[in-house]
Amino acid sequence: MTRRAGRGHCLRPMPASRMQPFQGEEAMARRMRDAARAALLLVAAAGLGLVLVQPPLPLAAAERLFQGAALHWLAPLAPPHPRLVLIGITEETLAAFPYRSPVDRGFLAGLVDTLAEAGVAAIGLDILLDRPTEPAKDAALRATVARQAVPTVLITLGPETPLPPERAAVLAGFTQGIPTGDANLARDRFDGLVRVHRPRHPTTGAPSFPAALAAAIGVAPPAEPFAMTWRRTALGPVAPLYPAEAVPLLPPDWLRGRVALIGSLLPGTDEHRSLGSAFGPPSFGLEIHAQVLAQILDGGAGAGVAAWQEGLATLGLAALGLLAGLRLSGRRLILALGLLGLAWPGAVLAATAAGQPGWPVLAPALAGLVAGGLARAVAGAAERRDRAVLHSLFARFLSAPVAEALLRDRELFLAGGRPKPQELTATVLFADIAGFTTICERLPPEPLIAWLDRYMDTMVQVVTAHGGVVLRFIGDGILAAFGVPVPRGDPAAIAQDAGAAARCALAMEQAMAALNAGWRAAGLPEAGLRIGIHTGPLVAGSLGHGERMEFCLLGDTANVGARLEQLGKQHGGEGPGACTIILGEPSWRLLQGSLPGLPIGNVALRNRGAPMAAWRIDSRAVAELAAVADLAIR
Repeated sequence: MTRRAGRGHCLRPMPASRMQPFQGEEAMARRMRDAARAALLLVAAAGLGLVLVQPPLPLAAAERLFQGAALHWLAPLAPPHPRLVLIGITEETLAAFPYRSPVDRGFLAGLVDTLAEAGVAAIGLDILLDRPTEPAKDAALRATVARQAVPTVLITLGPETPLPPERAAVLAGFTQGIPTGDANLARDRFDGLVRVHRPRHPTTGAPSFPAALAAAIGVAPPAEPFAMTWRRTALGPVAPLYPAEAVPLLPPDWLRGRVALIGSLLPGTDEHRSLGSAFGPPSFGLEIHAQVLAQILDGGAGAGVAAWQEGLATLGLAALGLLAGLRLSGRRLILALGLLGLAWPGAVLAATAAGQPGWPVLAPALAGLVAGGLARAVAGAAERRDRAVLHSLFARFLSAPVAEALLRDRELFLAGGRPKPQELTATVLFADIAGFTTICERLPPEPLIAWLDRYMDTMVQVVTAHGGVVLRFIGDGILAAFGVPVPRGDPAAIAQDAGAAARCALAMEQAMAALNAGWRAAGLPEAGLRIGIHTGPLVAGSLGHGERMEFCLLGDTANVGARLEQLGKQHGGEGPGACTIILGEPSWRLLQGSLPGLPIGNVALRNRGAPMAAWRIDSRAVAELAAVADLAIR
């Protein structure tokens, strides 16, 4: 059948110089879209991870449980703090008094004097003096505190714990002119644990009890709240602990230069749930104040994990999960995300064991898992879209291995759900039935369509078996290409494509002979075959949208292939059973002598100024070549 080679093929020439700026702009826009999408997924995953561990959500309890367990069992043991000493009021202490409460003020006055004489650096009295006792003893304690050269800090209450007027007046009588510190501890509103310390009351600005003691010995306390880091010791308390009644018996060197904190160690009195007691008995207020003071004195206030560090860790794990989701799928993705979800908690435990507690575990791990899942979902959607595009453009005429290879390398030729314009070097193959017009005149419509369908089906199988891509049918003609749509960057691969096209053409010749034999036996007309093959530069892309989108090859290479196929009419390719396979010079040169061929000289092709050398490799041409060689030998 005669037809114009350029119609229906998208084979118009296009200068490569016009494509380069477009390709660069398109690639830049695609990279920007991909980067914006990845950033959006990253922020969404990190934000979701941080939100999911906030109270009152259940994961917040799990996060706190993990932190408590890590601190309880893994935090390294430290020696008792060298600058502190704890003086406890115990049941044995009260046993010597005529009444249990309030604590005997005369005893407290003597205890303060003893500590001062031993040369302590400061005294903190963590006993609320809000009730009157024996007037003489109350007056003795007031006088003792007032005359001490050693800095002494008394504890008070914040406005959230109001006292009756008479008790507030008693407390004011003791604290007048004496440094004081707020006793109120900041509890987590979710689980009631004491995790964060406020150096100053948010309403009154009054210093906390530990902050006032630090200031009394010349250490500036921090101005902002900070996370507590619980100091674990082999004996339990953060500093040496002695019962109050034993203080007069202690060597002065055990007390000299230390800050002495006096407080209750009575079960059921001033007990609090703290980070250090998450898996044990409650902590006494005296212990918590001592832990805070030790942290301030060591310069560790604010040394825990800051909010920006938590956010950075969450973003980091989200980025790792994002990379896994974009690059992996199936079991490998599940394995990678599982390892990520286990590695981070392991790292947090290791940090806790190394003395760096407080790192969040669930928010980063969740962010990594969510990012991986979102990335896989987005990548999966893009993959399904690309599969649909490949199916609509190529999959009907592709072998399964080639289809999978195209899907695997789709990023090289797909962008935004369609083939991206790009330059490549490929081999085109045009095949046309010789004498098809006569066959159309001989056969009624139904047998004609059945005859043509058998031919097309057979030839498509041959092309796909040789790694070619059938782009479309044009009447009785077939347009196939080797080396598309994934561009070849290797000269060896380009030569391999040319060889595959040549071997495909020879296989098509054999398939046509088998078809003719079958048609002959069935009383149907036979046909010939003309094939043109040419290799060269092309511009590949797509035209149209949606279901009407087609993969196109633009450039002179495709036109030359079509002209070579038509050239077969001049070389005996018109009769039934006749077959011509003509290769342009570039394709022949790439074969490097791997197939025999008959040169037909320089041929003039329509719309080309200069003639081009061409070769025939069909069986009849090879037979002629062999006959010529035989005559030359004779």
